[in-house]
Amino acid sequence: MALETILGTVVLPAALDLLKGMGSAVSRKWFGLSVDDQIKIDNASVEKLKAISALDNPYGTPSQWVVDLRASFRYIAAGVLILGGLAITGIGAYQYLYAATTDAQDLAKGILSVGLETAGTPFFFVFGERMWQGIRGMLK
Repeated sequence: MALETILGTVVLPAALDLLKGMGSAVSRKWFGLSVDDQIKIDNASVEKLKAISALDNPYGTPSQWVVDLRASFRYIAAGVLILGGLAITGIGAYQYLYAATTDAQDLAKGILSVGLETAGTPFFFVFGERMWQGIRGMLK
């Protein structure tokens, strides 16, 4: 179960991007999209990004601690999830070792699974890119 979650966090974004690209190519082939239409669509995307950027602009210089917190929030949250998942895994392992019945062991296995999934997903968010670059470097 944990392996499927980890692979899902890695494979799903790439697969969705691939499907998005294929859908765009198929619509251009069937419905015909002129260069002028494509430029208009791209300009609309740029304007949308400008509008989103304007909403996110703090209009002034925020305190340095706010800037630092915003920059590190993903990593702080990932660290909390990894440590929390490891704690849940430890609780599940303890309950499994000292379970009196098979029902209690099954419950402990479920707790172990949840803990590993909770710790595994953000772990690959933080370290997955480095591992992927290392694997790609070895394949060349």
